[in-house]
Amino acid sequence: MKVKITWKAFGNKVEQGRFVSSVEFDIYDTNPSHEVLLNAIYKATNLKSELADFGANAFEIYLWNVIEARLAEDRTHTSLSIGDEIEIDGQVYVCSDFGWVKVEDAEIKCLPGEYGIGAVFSVTEKVNS
Repeated sequence: MKVKITWKAFGNKVEQGRFVSSVEFDIYDTNPSHEVLLNAIYKATNLKSELADFGANAFEIYLWNVIEARLAEDRTHTSLSIGDEIEIDGQVYVCSDFGWVKVEDAEIKCLPGEYGIGAVFSVTEKVNS
C-alpha cells in the first residue's frame, strides 16, 4: 500500500512554525482496510512517542516509527487536524469534523479570521439533495 500524509490544515505560515508538508511510505506485509489505516495513522501522529503509554498496538507503533523517520528535520508539529489529508493507493481522505471523508465527498470550509489564524477548516460529508 502506498501512503502519503499531508499536513495542511493550518496553512503555510513558516514564520509561525506552520507549513504544508508531506511524508510518503509503503506498507508491506499487511493489508489493513483504509478505515483501520486512517485511524491508526491519526493515533500514531497524535500520540507519537507516547503510543505505548496509551495502549497502542504494534502496528500503530510501527507506523509512527516509519512516519517519524521521514519527517523534515524542522518539522515540530505532527498531530493530524481537520483539513489534513491521507492518501492511500491514490484515494485521498480528508480529516473531517468527525472521522475521515473521501475528498470527492467532502465539503471543505475555510473559516477565515476565526481563531486569529485564518486557515482552520470545517470538513463534513456533502449532503445529497
